[in-house]
Amino acid sequence: MPTAAPLLACLLPLLALGCAAEGPEEAAAAMRDALASTRASLALAGVAPAPAAAPADAPRPAARAASPALPAALPQPGAPRARGVAPPASAAALMGARAEDLRRMLGEPSLSRADGDAEIWLYEAPACRLDVILYAEGGALRVAHAAARALAEGGAVTEAACLAAIAAAPATAPWPGTGRRA
Repeated sequence: MPTAAPLLACLLPLLALGCAAEGPEEAAAAMRDALASTRASLALAGVAPAPAAAPADAPRPAARAASPALPAALPQPGAPRARGVAPPASAAALMGARAEDLRRMLGEPSLSRADGDAEIWLYEAPACRLDVILYAEGGALRVAHAAARALAEGGAVTEAACLAAIAAAPATAPWPGTGRRA
């Protein structure tokens, strides 16, 4: 079972994304840097990283293409999350889970977008967030990285409490108004 240190090391690049400039090019560059750093951290921890994403200039399938200015998918605010399976006690327990299983445990993500061969999902609760990176493996999307983080105003929140709150929370738009950053 992985220790907390590699997971914390993986979380730091994702936190840098919050400091990224607002432009789509800068955000995409920050995401690529975060993914590269996460892969390096997983390799140091002895965890086999998922395959590298296709080059940025490689053609993408039309079904997965997304406008760089808009998220690939936003659930309707207030929509209930899907239910069926209790959430795990830690984000590490999500590693290797199929996308369908993740949806049964936590519902639809608040935000999802394609990035090369990866899909980036964000789950939200009032006091915390869960960042998930999925890669295609054996014909199914599987979790390659998952990290829960407390919000500054949320105080001390355990991973178990965060995951339970996400599973219980209705789907919300990640940013007020149009669902986009202002």
